[in-house]
Amino acid sequence: MGRHRRPSRAWGGTPGGVTRRNSNRKIKMKRTILALAGVLALMLGGIASAVPASAAAPDNNDLKIVQVGTDAMGADSFSNRNREFVKFENVSSADLDIANVIVEDNWARTNSSHTCNTYKITDLPGNDTTVIAAGATVTVYNGSRWGGDRRDGNAYHLYAKSDVDCGTFGHFFNNDADTAWVVHGNTVLAKKSWDWNGGYHVAGSDPLP
Repeated sequence: MGRHRRPSRAWGGTPGGVTRRNSNRKIKMKRTILALAGVLALMLGGIASAVPASAAAPDNNDLKIVQVGTDAMGADSFSNRNREFVKFENVSSADLDIANVIVEDNWARTNSSHTCNTYKITDLPGNDTTVIAAGATVTVYNGSRWGGDRRDGNAYHLYAKSDVDCGTFGHFFNNDADTAWVVHGNTVLAKKSWDWNGGYHVAGSDPLP
């Protein structure tokens, strides 16, 4: 009776061959993990670079008044309140957070407990923040608009919805002499005064101390 031979290992091989295959699989897996980690790092780096740093509040001379609508053509009425407005621009080289910036007239400056003749910026249309880019403009109209505030590129148009009891039918700028103020807290950011200009608009900002 012949000697029985031990059957050969299934899928041929010796223990050394199995070990080599397992080692190769581990190396490939490590390389795959490292490659995926590199791609993820690049993606996260791109996302981080796309998120802007938090913007600072404006300081004086960061904003300049471009134009003030001081008087509506014809008789003042509730429907032509938007003829009175204040337009200002971010003249700095950085993004600015204009949350709680206030636009008001001389009367409101001395009557802080009243809601007339003043408008506080709390949000911006088409913008999840209150941050405006360098060169952006904001126009605050005394009246209202069907559809509300609007954005046109870097130009924001806000409507104060001045009440009929404020001024004359919501027109609160004095035609002959007044000042438009743009302030943040105790800081005057920009202002424009006039003493009967004989027209309907005045342009530019007054120098600040």
